[in-house]
Amino acid sequence: MAKDKANAPKEKNTAFQSFRHAREKGSILYRVFALVIDFIIIWLLYQIAVVVFGAPDVNDYVRMQEVVQGLAKDAPEVIERMRLWQQSFITYLGIGAAYEAIFLILLRGTVGKLMFGFRVVSNNADRNIILCKLLLILRAVVKALSIYLISAIPFIFLCLTTFGNAEARSGFDLFAGTKVMYKRREKSWLSLSNRR
Repeated sequence: MAKDKANAPKEKNTAFQSFRHAREKGSILYRVFALVIDFIIIWLLYQIAVVVFGAPDVNDYVRMQEVVQGLAKDAPEVIERMRLWQQSFITYLGIGAAYEAIFLILLRGTVGKLMFGFRVVSNNADRNIILCKLLLILRAVVKALSIYLISAIPFIFLCLTTFGNAEARSGFDLFAGTKVMYKRREKSWLSLSNRR
């Protein structure tokens, strides 16, 4: 009897198998690459805003480090340094939210996502197109606000939820009722996923 149990074929965990095969192979890695590309683009846009429009520069904040060493917390230089940090951080987040919202509305994906063949689509096919566009804007704004108001830890957690469900939906996708779909490789700008 014990031998029969040992020789019996092991049952596959069908829930795990469906979870594992629900995603395109390598899609999570490509989404991380897409995120890095988007961060670089946002940083470049931020630098353009600093040079062209005189937006607050985070480098001024860094340069003031030596000036404020040893000063009291309520010293004017310390307060000015913190003001610079707040303004540059808000500017960076605003540019990031605008970048994401504009590209999601027009092309259904940021440059990074488009390069790897991803599109952000509604999870509900019957949803009104105007409501879909508004939710995409809200998705971008909520992402920026989550970084600004409740720090990076909840933001990272909301991003990590991508790994916790078969559709690879982040917390922001769950909030806005969207999901990131992987389109056919031939239509992506970089067909890196052809390497199997």
